[in-house]
Amino acid sequence: MKKFFVALFFLTPPAFARPEVSIPGSIEISQRELLRLGDVAVVSGGNEELLSFLDSIVIRQDARELLLSQHLNSPEILAKVRESMKSQEGLRNLNPAFKIPSQVKVSFSSTPISRQEVERKIHNTLKARCNDCEYKVTVQSTPVPSQKQWELDLTQLSAKGGFLLPVRDGDQRQLKWISGTIRVSQLTPVTTRLILQGERVQPADVRMVMTDVTYSKDGVLRVEDIQGQLAARSLPVGSPIWTSDLKREPAAKRGQIVKAMLGDEDFEISINMQAEDNGFVGDLIKVKNLETQKVLSGLVIEKGVVKLQ
Repeated sequence: MKKFFVALFFLTPPAFARPEVSIPGSIEISQRELLRLGDVAVVSGGNEELLSFLDSIVIRQDARELLLSQHLNSPEILAKVRESMKSQEGLRNLNPAFKIPSQVKVSFSSTPISRQEVERKIHNTLKARCNDCEYKVTVQSTPVPSQKQWELDLTQLSAKGGFLLPVRDGDQRQLKWISGTIRVSQLTPVTTRLILQGERVQPADVRMVMTDVTYSKDGVLRVEDIQGQLAARSLPVGSPIWTSDLKREPAAKRGQIVKAMLGDEDFEISINMQAEDNGFVGDLIKVKNLETQKVLSGLVIEKGVVKLQ
């Protein structure tokens, strides 16, 4: 199906990348009357504010008409988008680009709640939190609402692993649940050589690889996070590096001769003193003047340098 690209500008385009809203040429939706743009949209580079705007744009008040036509035309969708862009300043400021096929083939799910629609919405929500992450969303089961006025509560969505997503059913706001799993991958530093325990890790020792971090208990590191840190254990070639695999090297070590600075911007002197403690940048340690044996306190400001207090 031939697609065309629609870009709506109401303000000068911002310097950062614009979010993109696309609609697949063929899409499945849930069995309910109200059809909103957020039900069919796939969003990239957006945020939660944009998702909220998309959910506010009603394409069809009575989606039962789609049972006969089984398609949406792009002019119908664009008319709703333009109307919202004119009336909602927040949406104009976000300035999203729209990619819409000339015709969208619509099918209703065999169950009241479409698994594909839920997976789409969950994926959009997760990408709004981390656009650089890759997600695979699998919905395992959906409930049967007592009526067609139900809403997903995406505020309680977990970031990864198994999830139970609340469905607020009708005016009674009764809770039912959608179950599924979320797998997430992120760019993670992976070793390009054997790094021995205690060895300093450098950017040249790793490459960034998209890695499944769904069940990782540690935070994901960037290249700048590892530079100059020491390996807490031996790291084989091809192994991801996690926070627990590294340890910081003290900027001052007990017994080390450090440069002790005293004064201000107008007048400053420095003398060599001995560190009495181990300390990282930002730590307050004791330092000793070896000539007078006097012990003072100093703030570690860089490797081997202490600012006397």
